[in-house]
Amino acid sequence: MFLEELLTGRHLLVSYYYSVNVAIISSIARELSRRGFSVCIVNLEKMRFWERVEVKCEPGARVLVFDAESESEVPQDYLLVTSTMNLNLEGVKRYKIKKVQGNIYRAEGEATYYFKVNQGRVEDYELSQGDLLVDILRELGGEATLKDLVNIYSHRSGKGREKVREELGLLARLGKIEIRGGKVRLLNDYGWSEG
Repeated sequence: MFLEELLTGRHLLVSYYYSVNVAIISSIARELSRRGFSVCIVNLEKMRFWERVEVKCEPGARVLVFDAESESEVPQDYLLVTSTMNLNLEGVKRYKIKKVQGNIYRAEGEATYYFKVNQGRVEDYELSQGDLLVDILRELGGEATLKDLVNIYSHRSGKGREKVREELGLLARLGKIEIRGGKVRLLNDYGWSEG
């Protein structure tokens, strides 16, 4: 789903993760080549590929820009730009890449996508409901009010508040979170607060 999104229209990915940026550009280039398109990669010399892709900067090629440092590095006809900066590009969908844990990342923008990088390839990642709750708690600094967490999780998951409370109860019984005095606190593997 994430790669499919990146193949439709112009996108800017703001990311500080070099290997993730390489994997995304490589995965998009491979998919475009598989679909019969020529691919041109701007700043190719900055990339170290896990797997080579054929690059042809010719008229009609799909243009991918790796690690753009300014707007001047981005041609008019680009499809995808990765950068550590939030460049001022018009008519672009912006996604900020954040690390969730291990090799799992979250792309936040008009929608939220979870993906993992596996041997230089980007693969969609489906968070289990418990993982989503833990991820939200980490976003909130490891602690939140019960009301806020229920509202945020209900909105993101599309589940009713009562179902969310049941899942919170299960996570508390499993020792992943602590619920006390209207507050929910994320616990580490040893039962201590992460915050």
